[in-house]
Amino acid sequence: MNFSVVRKADTAWGSAFAKELAQRKRHLILLGSNIAGLIAMAEEIRERHCVSVLYFMADENDTTDIIKVCEKINNDFEVDLLVNYAETGLELDLDAYDIQSLDQRLKSQYATGTLYLHQLLPNLLFHGSPRVIDIWCSADDAAKWEKALVTYHMRFAEYLNAGLRETALRLISVPVRKPQPAGNAERVEAVLAQKAGAILDMLVQQGGCVYT
Repeated sequence: MNFSVVRKADTAWGSAFAKELAQRKRHLILLGSNIAGLIAMAEEIRERHCVSVLYFMADENDTTDIIKVCEKINNDFEVDLLVNYAETGLELDLDAYDIQSLDQRLKSQYATGTLYLHQLLPNLLFHGSPRVIDIWCSADDAAKWEKALVTYHMRFAEYLNAGLRETALRLISVPVRKPQPAGNAERVEAVLAQKAGAILDMLVQQGGCVYT
């Protein structure tokens, strides 16, 4: 039984990807920091779509915790898709943070995704058509330095694809915008679901037939 791992499944975008994958009868491993939210989502998806759903609480500010969660996944489950979702941006100006807190924020937003990929890569490569989707979520008015960091990581994805050309692994990197807090919640959820579905369809076009 193959699973799709959804990082930060307890966010609006993460939830959209999880539910869209469930509609496509994909078994799920949900990762996030809100255990109550993960439990509720898992129960809803199981009831609606009759797929297996597991969940793990993961502290993205704790490298050791991430490694432990990934080791658990690698030891007990087979993974052929990683939805590597990250939200970028800071609430304050850069100079408003001390070094330690800024370091922690930047690690969780930019370095953590690479760590997840590194830890789950042996599992992914075990399968015939493994896929990784890097989702970079930022605000419309993102700072120039933020846009530059996102661009850097997206180009790294291109480099990684070239380096892994002899394997079946393919990685796509997609920028998305943060959902607007105002407005009808059901309407926002429907829009995100439609966009998540379109991104998953990109995998189908690249030969990832298991996601149809």
